Amino acid sequence: MFSTSISLICVPSISSFISVIFHSFGNNVSHNDFNDSRRFKIILWSIICGTRGGPNRAKILNLIKDTPMNANKIATVLGLDHKTVVHHVKILSKNELVSKAEKDYGAEYQLTQIMKENQTVLEEIMQKIGTK
Repeated sequence: MFSTSISLICVPSISSFISVIFHSFGNNVSHNDFNDSRRFKIILWSIICGTRGGPNRAKILNLIKDTPMNANKIATVLGLDHKTVVHHVKILSKNELVSKAEKDYGAEYQLTQIMKENQTVLEEIMQKIGTK
């Protein structure tokens, strides 16, 4: 006949999980830093993986990580429609992932400081979704 076995998985409580995370990062990480980092990852995942245009947003973020560019240049390099790029950079800007120079016409977009600091999160997401 059939033999079944049941394995019990021990799941630690959230507080013990958080303490393990803090311990692994050392004493330099505060609870607020952990929450901010987690919040950033959730936002980035939802902006890139939660929508149909996410891969294009990931490509835009990856493209301007070293060199700020205006929407027209981004569209040319990525082979996208200008209006599509403008739509995506508005969303990225609204979520504080990119910032725009102060001039209106031909303004260049660049990564915000928090996006620069979390570039590895973007690379991880791009690798998981197969976007280059």
